[in-house]
Amino acid sequence: MFRSSVRLFKIYGIEIRLDYSWFIIFALIAYYFGFDYFPRVLPALKPGYMIIITIVTTLLFFFSVLFHEMSHSIVAIKNGVPVKRISLFIFGGMAQIEKEPDTPQSEFIIAIAGPAASFFLAAVFGIIWAFAKNIGVIGEPVKYLALINIMLGAFNLLPGYPLDGGRVLRSIVWKTSGSLKQATFVASTAGRVIGFMIVAVGIFFFFVGNLLNGIWLVFIGWFLQTSSQMSYRQLIFETSIKGIKIKNIVNKNVTSVPGDITIEDLVNNYFMKYKYGRFPVVEDFESERLIGVISLHDIKNVPREGWKSTKVGDIVKSVSENEKVSMNMEVSDAIKRMSKDGLSHLVVVSGNKLIGIITKSDVMRFIKLRSELYQ
Repeated sequence: MFRSSVRLFKIYGIEIRLDYSWFIIFALIAYYFGFDYFPRVLPALKPGYMIIITIVTTLLFFFSVLFHEMSHSIVAIKNGVPVKRISLFIFGGMAQIEKEPDTPQSEFIIAIAGPAASFFLAAVFGIIWAFAKNIGVIGEPVKYLALINIMLGAFNLLPGYPLDGGRVLRSIVWKTSGSLKQATFVASTAGRVIGFMIVAVGIFFFFVGNLLNGIWLVFIGWFLQTSSQMSYRQLIFETSIKGIKIKNIVNKNVTSVPGDITIEDLVNNYFMKYKYGRFPVVEDFESERLIGVISLHDIKNVPREGWKSTKVGDIVKSVSENEKVSMNMEVSDAIKRMSKDGLSHLVVVSGNKLIGIITKSDVMRFIKLRSELYQ
């Protein structure tokens, strides 16, 4: 998980990460500042100073994005909504909130915190500009940053989910209707409409010769409408499995493997017979004390000539604490754990005794069956 991003640091327990796509937009913005904007507004500036203000302004630009997302995150945490990380990527930043707010009031406060932070930064940069507008190397960068933060706050207030304005809209509809599902449908539909409108503007820019801005607007519009659609589907998915626990889907008649058999026995009598992709390994069948989980991938790492002499217990990987779950864990939490930690299965235990094992395919089959029966 997160192989396409780099961890930077933590603030208030929130992990800050850079997606690799961020480096693309960083390079583009630095190029714009260094080869277009500052050479136009500060033509007499020496190259050394040009490089310095380009780097500082670009970093402050991304600080503005991070400050916006941190404001969401801190307010969310204070309202009982955990936030694990903030990711900076090509389209800006995203606070990865662990769950939906419990009330429309919390949703409103969390949503409005980001634009408010951007407008606050705009005011700070504006004040600096008022005192330093005659000093070009300071006045021009802070003027641009003030305008960027105004634009960032204003754009995020567009009433389309998952933008901040869409979340504000959702909180209002949620408050008046009493239905989070209905509110999300309204806000995500608005988000899709706004996304398509932005795409249309981008296409228009193509025809008037503004190719670069046209491409950028098409990408932003596409990203917004896709995110809106996915957000609604995600809510429907989470609603459909809310309250369902591991004990409702786990198969207790699990086929386990003793650790003292050879790999050859494992292949012939288990993998070939049962056609499963993995098996829990136990100390013995009486105690059912769990040792680990062995998969086909583990077998492939052992040379064929060693299958007759190598015991399963010698190569099996021990089960980490993240892989262990209880019968009372909700299925939604299990799915989040598998996605977060990149796991393909979870082991259900009581103490250290094996109860069962569930995989992503088990969960998906259960959800598909449930949706067909109760749609």
